[in-house]
Amino acid sequence: MSPTRQLTLAALGALIVACSDSSGPAQQRLDVNFLRPALTAPPVANPVVAFYAKKGQDVEAIMWYRKDADRPDSTEFMRFRLQDNSLLARPDGSAFAPGDSVLITITLADPQRLIIDMQPSGLRFSPVKPAELKLSFEEADEDLNEDGVVNEADGAIVGQFAIWKRERPGDPWLKLSSLVEIGTYDVKAFINGFTGYAIAW
Repeated sequence: MSPTRQLTLAALGALIVACSDSSGPAQQRLDVNFLRPALTAPPVANPVVAFYAKKGQDVEAIMWYRKDADRPDSTEFMRFRLQDNSLLARPDGSAFAPGDSVLITITLADPQRLIIDMQPSGLRFSPVKPAELKLSFEEADEDLNEDGVVNEADGAIVGQFAIWKRERPGDPWLKLSSLVEIGTYDVKAFINGFTGYAIAW
């Protein structure tokens, strides 16, 4: 993380915390602003993650950026978590019984806009124990407004970050109630089904 970003985000920390909860009426837009990877960002090491989720068991999946030689650790890009009873219904509407499982595949579908695709489409999660999705903006381009400089204006945009979803290509993007976790450069949301997701504003 660059010193410029650290200073900018530290100065605007109170604003970001105040604006981070994107609850309220859902907003749908066809034109949203997406993150772009920084020129120095490493590629995602595992852009496809496939695993089985079972009713009655917790499960977690992570996408990592490739570790650079000059860094002690890798950086997370995506973390997805299901609780023991998060699985509700299959895409055909049939309910999950205890012990039933489903193959889940998460793909970095658009590396230039950091959009992920989650399958199987139509998989539903419990409203009581929804799935948790966390996406990182740590390796994103810091010049969010693309004016050629990184300053407080870019830091203010961080307060507008949310996780957005789109059911199908061509559909409007829907803004989800989200939380910007400033200390870890993450945006978190609870989701009730599978589709495309990204950090946007």
